[in-house]
Parts: sequence; structure tokens; C-alpha cells
Amino acid sequence: MSIFKREKVEPDKETAFLDTVVSMTTDDSNTYVGARSLRNSDVYTAVKVIASDLASNPIEYTDKRLTKLLNKAPNDKMNAWSFKFALAVNMLLNGNSFARIYRNPSGQVSSLEFINNSRMTVKKDDTDDSLSYYVTDGDGRNSVELKPTEVLHFKSFTSDGLIGTSALYSLADEINIQNTGNKLLRSLFNRSVQGTGILKVGKSNLDAKSKNAIREKFEEANTGDNALRTIILDEDMEYSTLEVNSDVLKFVNSNSWTTQQVAKAFGIPSERLGVENDHTSSTQNNLLYLQNTLVYYFQTFTSELDMKLSSGDNMFTFNTDKLFSADYATVQDLAIKGLQGGLITINEGREKIGLEPVPNGDKLLTSLNYTTLDNLENYQNKNESESTE
Repeated sequence: MSIFKREKVEPDKETAFLDTVVSMTTDDSNTYVGARSLRNSDVYTAVKVIASDLASNPIEYTDKRLTKLLNKAPNDKMNAWSFKFALAVNMLLNGNSFARIYRNPSGQVSSLEFINNSRMTVKKDDTDDSLSYYVTDGDGRNSVELKPTEVLHFKSFTSDGLIGTSALYSLADEINIQNTGNKLLRSLFNRSVQGTGILKVGKSNLDAKSKNAIREKFEEANTGDNALRTIILDEDMEYSTLEVNSDVLKFVNSNSWTTQQVAKAFGIPSERLGVENDHTSSTQNNLLYLQNTLVYYFQTFTSELDMKLSSGDNMFTFNTDKLFSADYATVQDLAIKGLQGGLITINEGREKIGLEPVPNGDKLLTSLNYTTLDNLENYQNKNESESTE
């Protein structure tokens, strides 16, 4: 049973690059070819925000060789940021993204290669639901079969644990509504009168040449260096300004419903798409964004890495310090609290706020005012025994 099938796409000049970067179809005709959705500014922004955060926050693990592949360069052709960004973009737009795992003769991971969705075919065995992956070369002529252990398969949303579905699947109606609304606005502005004012000339029947002459003379006398000067009209002339229909302006300003639907589908705060929110601070927004959105997407990556690359009980995690690095006061406050609580050393705290290490700064500090309940009880008993003596 073929889950994904390759379909030759003849892109036009405007989408050639995007269709090369992201292209994938499935047996379900309702699933999007994601590259076209990047023409929608809300989808583009949502994908860019999430993919950028997934790519920018470093992945931590006990094996330094693997963290180097994931944070510096997965192979000799691509840096780690572009690698993770491309994986996230494909996952968000198409529901699935893939990377091939290369191992050396000793079984250690030597490199990771991003596989474009258009080159990947996934087949499922009807008897045991096992998956097989087939990767084609650049011209699509030759195909190589890969085992599931040789492929990182990231899924943004899945109903069966095997195949992913894009959030765009749920946005078909909303995006169509937004496109229709944008076309309506464009039509209103393209077909409506775009003049700034009306100059009436009474008791006259002017031909086109005379009207143009009067218009040019009036504009010459009242624009450019003469702008904002007193306007002088003949007795039979009357000038009035044109105003934009207030209903049209209200429609333009309130055209954010679909933006909120896109934000909801991707699970990101609407202010990340330009919708203002006066009720929370930037720090609160970052915290909510981390807890409600990024943790979910981080898990889609780390769970697959844990399954295919980790050993023993070791697990991959994302370092999210950069999400708060823009707010220096918050970073400094967290470092001081960690130092005072004995959780980090002086040099670890200095590193968080961008300062150089100092001698003897690698020891944990603790306060003399803190002790365990057992010590407090022993201290109390000792004082009582001394007082009775």
C-alpha cells in the first residue's frame, strides 16, 4: 500500500523555487501541496516563526558528536540551522519531513541528510503496519530502499502514529475565505475612484481638453511648493475633498479573523502574526508560547531523535535559554536566583549573562541560613541539654 506517491509538478515561474523546496502529494486529494500556501502571508509567518525557533534553539545530548551534527553541521553541504529549519518547514506544511541517517562501519552516526519530500515514498505493509522508505535520486530514475532505523521521520500531527497531517488540512475553508476577502478589497481599490478631491465649475459645459487644462492649472497652483497655502477659487468654482468609505476602512482594519484561525491551527499566539495583544507582557508571551506551543513541536523532534539516535536512558532536549535572552533583566534575575539557591555556580551564572568566568567560580554556593529539619531538631536538642546542665 503506497501512502505517499510522487507526482510530477510543472511549476510556474513564480512558484518554481518554492515547489522545489517543498512539494508532496498523498492519496488524499484534500491534502495540500504546501509550497503554494506560502503565498498566504499568515501561513508563511506562522511557519517561519515556528521553524525559526526550532532551528535556533540548540539541541542538547550527552554524546557530543551527535550534538555537533545537530547544532553545527549535519553534513558537508548544509549547516545545522538550515537543516533543522527545512525539516520544520516541511513538517508544518506537509505534515511529514525526513532525514537520512548515515552510519560508519562501527555503527556510529556519521552524518544526517535532509530528504526533500518529493524524493521520498513511504510504503506500509498491510499485514503488520511496518513502514519502508524509498528515496530517489535527483532525476527520479533510481530508488534506494531504507529501513525505518535509517530515516528520521518527523510528524507534526498524527492520528495513527505513523503518518503526519498538516495543520493546513484544517484551514481549507478559512484560507479560501481570506483569499476571497483579499480579492474583494483589491477589487474595491482597483475599480473605485481614486481621486483626492472634486473641483466643480458652474454654468459651463467643458470638453475633455478644457477639463484637463483646468485640472492641471489647479494642481499646479495648490500642490508642490504651493501645498498648504490658501486656496483661491473663482466665483463659479467649488472644491471638496473625497473621503474613503468608512465601512471599507473598518473592513480592512477588522480583517483579522482568518489570521486568528491560522494562529489557532498552528498553536501559536495571534500576536506572533501581528495581531496586537495589550493584556500580556513580552516575557509572559514568551513563556506561554514556550509552554503551549514550542514544547509540543520540540517533542515531535526529540521523540524521534530519542527513538532513532539515543542510547540507554539518555534523551535529547532543547535548550530554550535563547527565548528569554532578549530580556537581559529576566536572564540576570534567573541567574541570580539560581546562584542564590545553590542550583548553578558563579561561572554558570556569568555565562548566562555573557560574562567571562572568574577563578574559583565553579563551586556551588549556599546560605548559612538554610539547613535541613534534622539538623534543626539536633540543634534544638543540643541547646536544651546544655541549658539543663
